[in-house]
Amino acid sequence: MGNKYFNPEGMDILDEPIYGGSSTGFVDFNRSRYKWDVKIYDLMNANTWFPSEVNTANEKKNFEMLSDNEKEIYKLTFAQLSFNDSAQEEYLADFRSLATNRLVKATLTLQMMQEVNHSKSYAVLLDAAGNSSEVFDLYKKDNALRRKNERIAEQFARYITGNSAQEMLLSAMASVNLEGIYFLLGFGYIYTLGDKVPGARDMIKFISRDELNTHLPLFANIFKTIQKENKIPASVIDKSYEMISEAVDIELEYGSYLIENYPIMGLSKDLIQRTVYNYANDRLRKIGLEPIFEESEKTYLQKLVEKHLNMNEVKQNFFEANVSTYAKSSIDLDDF
Repeated sequence: MGNKYFNPEGMDILDEPIYGGSSTGFVDFNRSRYKWDVKIYDLMNANTWFPSEVNTANEKKNFEMLSDNEKEIYKLTFAQLSFNDSAQEEYLADFRSLATNRLVKATLTLQMMQEVNHSKSYAVLLDAAGNSSEVFDLYKKDNALRRKNERIAEQFARYITGNSAQEMLLSAMASVNLEGIYFLLGFGYIYTLGDKVPGARDMIKFISRDELNTHLPLFANIFKTIQKENKIPASVIDKSYEMISEAVDIELEYGSYLIENYPIMGLSKDLIQRTVYNYANDRLRKIGLEPIFEESEKTYLQKLVEKHLNMNEVKQNFFEANVSTYAKSSIDLDDF
């Protein structure tokens, strides 16, 4: 049993694959098999933030000034986003236990901490807005929300077995879908409300930067590396395409439900479909696969999300530098 913690007969650190290897047990940040794991770890660490840094003092007053439809979009969006982060934190623990490269495992550990931090941020924000219990319990009343959560959870659970490299690849695909598909419309909805709810907007800025600047690159690299290190048959790649098609369906089903029942200015079913298709094609390219969805010009919602991904686009107040800044760095395209 001790070999789990110290295994002198394990692989050399530079030989540890993501799956199927045997580690000595050492985490050595000076020797990495890959180009990207330490870089993503350092970027995650440099951009650590805490919910208390975001000003939510006026969130209740601002929330009460929204229209009825805007209030429902706000609540149903945060109800779904909070599930995403909770599910991802639990999934990461399972995926980490199956991985064998210790530096990749270390990076997954840091991501787990950030997912918990996101969950804390929703609690802080919704407590300030005065609707925490209502929002967190919405899945008990709203069938569309419950169905989306159930479908995401089922996709997470489908391949998290560790039986083969092929299943590890498909499991990583589920996380690419979560980080790259299931959050994005929700981010766009809150940015659409924008200055009406600045506390929510600013909290989402930090969450979205974590998800898109480090968490998505991490799992895109894990997917590509598992594929490179193992003989992955075409049938498994076909399943990857099936999984992202399913993710698109999950996201559009819930997005259509929100827009049909709680229409707000500027949002339409056509807009969200074009947005999700564009996101899905981009995610496929990032994991080295060919895009399969109809592509269109960059949409208004995409531009909103990209605007807030700009690392330091908020004007700095010297005494609030943690809130308005985010470390400038990038992941090389060859590593993504």
